[in-house]
Amino acid sequence: MREKTQEKGLVKINENSIFYRIKKFFRNLFSRKENNIEPVVDIEVKEENNKNSFMEDIKNIENEETKLLKLQKQYHSGAITEKDLTDKQLKDLTNLYKKQNEEIRKSNTIREQKLLEYRRRLQTNN
Repeated sequence: MREKTQEKGLVKINENSIFYRIKKFFRNLFSRKENNIEPVVDIEVKEENNKNSFMEDIKNIENEETKLLKLQKQYHSGAITEKDLTDKQLKDLTNLYKKQNEEIRKSNTIREQKLLEYRRRLQTNN
């Protein structure tokens, strides 16, 4: 009788309940004992160094497209005008607009196809 009861209230524990399983899972998760700590620390230090260098690389990278997007944002907000831009920047912005328009057209055709397919399904169901 003492096997499945708690010491405080002598309440029978239902081992099949979801709450008991969750409690047991977390207890097992946080009460694990680690025997080999040293190799794990070495690996963690190496991974941390790799993560730090990777994060620094990401922060330092600013490719042409992000510069163009910032330039586009400034142009739309009115911070700069066409007179302020060089010929190369104007050409690059024009190409960026063409690329964005093409992507919008592609997404619109995909949406149109989905809508037509949905309309056909509705007509056949009715």
